[in-house]
Amino acid sequence: MIRLIHFLQHHAFLAALTVVAMTVCPAAVPADFSYSYGHPSTPLDDGYIVSTSNASLYSEGNVRTWTPDFGGTTFANTTPGEVIYHFNFDGPSTDMSLWMSMPTFHWSYSQGHNFLFGSTDGLSWEPLAEVQPPSFGGANNLGAVNVPGSLLGSTDLWLRVLLYSYGPSAPSGGVWTNTSQLSRFDVSSPGTVFSLNVSTVPEPGVATLLLGLGLSLTVRRRR
Repeated sequence: MIRLIHFLQHHAFLAALTVVAMTVCPAAVPADFSYSYGHPSTPLDDGYIVSTSNASLYSEGNVRTWTPDFGGTTFANTTPGEVIYHFNFDGPSTDMSLWMSMPTFHWSYSQGHNFLFGSTDGLSWEPLAEVQPPSFGGANNLGAVNVPGSLLGSTDLWLRVLLYSYGPSAPSGGVWTNTSQLSRFDVSSPGTVFSLNVSTVPEPGVATLLLGLGLSLTVRRRR
């Protein structure tokens, strides 16, 4: 009789665990992350740009973009503008596609040179891309970024952009540093200037923990 009571109590407990798991945790689905924007102020408003240094939003006619506040006469003596993004995912990333607008220009007053770095902790940075200065009167841009496997498997992605503008007028700032840009956007012809798509694996939830607890109790009970 006592063994029968224990048996019923045990299975009632497992049934309760099942109900809790079904109530608290819906069926697991891929926790994919997707983010894109046009106007360069959008990620700042959304909280994805977490830090800036020597960089500001700049307007020139219909164009809105990030540029350095001040540059230098040469690349060696230039303090770059810096913009840092941080993205957090629901589970570890398994695949990632990234597209960014980071144009450089070359005029008599200055030229631009841009760099992109990635990180999973915001401390150790890995070089991802470089947009070199174009020939005089020309322009270069970034576009698709090859994201290495070393940045996968984490719930975090940090991106660090360095904007160098240098030439005889760049130290004066303003229009003279518009040869180095991030997220160049034309309000008269809006489009996407940044796109991030991430495939992830959901982290173990309450349901998994409860199921594990139930199986553990079953094994211990049988012993």
